[in-house]
Amino acid sequence: MRKCFAILAAAALPLAACGEAEKSVDYYLKHLDEAREKTARCQSNGDAGVNCGNAAVAIKRNAEEQFKRERARTEKNLKNGSIWPTWNGK
Repeated sequence: MRKCFAILAAAALPLAACGEAEKSVDYYLKHLDEAREKTARCQSNGDAGVNCGNAAVAIKRNAEEQFKRERARTEKNLKNGSIWPTWNGK
């Protein structure tokens, strides 16, 4: 029985490797369009592979970083007073 299991495991290994290559979260952060496309495909197919998860994490991290940048810019504008409109255009 163990011999059969070992043979099946050895035969299944090449089949598992012939899928799509795994891409890291950093890769998807550099290629956001591909990450968005991948998550859309994963949601429509119901797939839950490693690449689907990495693409979703990359999109989330990008949104968090963008939020932090916008928040810092708004805080800076509040300190400067440049966020408030004036009549003289300053």
